[in-house]
Amino acid sequence: MSDALTGYGSEFWLGATALALTEMGELIAIDPGAQEWGTTEVTHFKSPDRTEEFIKTMRNGGSGSFQLNWLPGSPTDQKISEADASPDAWFYKMVVPSTSGTWEITGSVLVLSRTPTIELKDRMTCNVSLQFTGKREEEAGS
Repeated sequence: MSDALTGYGSEFWLGATALALTEMGELIAIDPGAQEWGTTEVTHFKSPDRTEEFIKTMRNGGSGSFQLNWLPGSPTDQKISEADASPDAWFYKMVVPSTSGTWEITGSVLVLSRTPTIELKDRMTCNVSLQFTGKREEEAGS
């Protein structure tokens, strides 16, 4: 038997301050991105077996996104529009199911774009593109 989980119950919160986060309504997908190390080449004339060598430098917060049912003019839509118009990093919190309750991922994010999709025979959705910035914290949810 598998212990696999679905994303049912997941949440994405966004706010200009860490104390004023707003839950994004009708969320249907989250891509939390991946933190990735940068590298720099350190190959020299005597590198073993003429093989390039690298060292890790700095971590990049990565990019990600979330998608929701688009409700034009709703409080969620207004918050996303405000964050998209802002040059500043905003605070976020993701809450996802875990084997022992929930798991929270928090940090800072730049909202890069807000892209609604309007379908003839399907729901309207909005994809929000993100660039995570700074250190990400992960811990068991409260």
